Amino acid sequence: MPKDRLCRFAGRGYGGLVELLPQNRSTLVYVALVVLLIGGLAMGIALFVLQARGPVADAEFTVAAPQAVDCPSGSGVPVCYRFDVTNTGAGVGAVRCGVVSADAGNAVFTASGSSLYESDGPVAVGDTYSLYVEVEATDGKNVVERPSVGCQPL
Repeated sequence: MPKDRLCRFAGRGYGGLVELLPQNRSTLVYVALVVLLIGGLAMGIALFVLQARGPVADAEFTVAAPQAVDCPSGSGVPVCYRFDVTNTGAGVGAVRCGVVSADAGNAVFTASGSSLYESDGPVAVGDTYSLYVEVEATDGKNVVERPSVGCQPL
């Protein structure tokens, strides 16, 4: 068989099996695939941002009424109170509390030795911490009144 005849036969036999898509159809498929790729990337970025950002819910702290307690031995302070602080919010967060004496007395947190207290780390939702306050009367007074404590998230 001559070479020309083989080339024509091979071209006819395989030409029908391997047919490219028409030009307009391949462009539509290409555009659809690019749109799907961009949409997938956008969804991936959106999900990453939702996971990477901080919590949406905030911590909120409620302070219970003070309860008189015994002062630590050797402290020399006549009156001590316990305040229970609870995270009643929907998120975790650190807490900062301040104590103010009701009269001209001196009130400090036992843990910090000052009128301010900051937690070491985040307080989980529903957790309760007991803060102890020492109260001393001012010079010339024999009566001490209950101090007040206010807390807020950091």
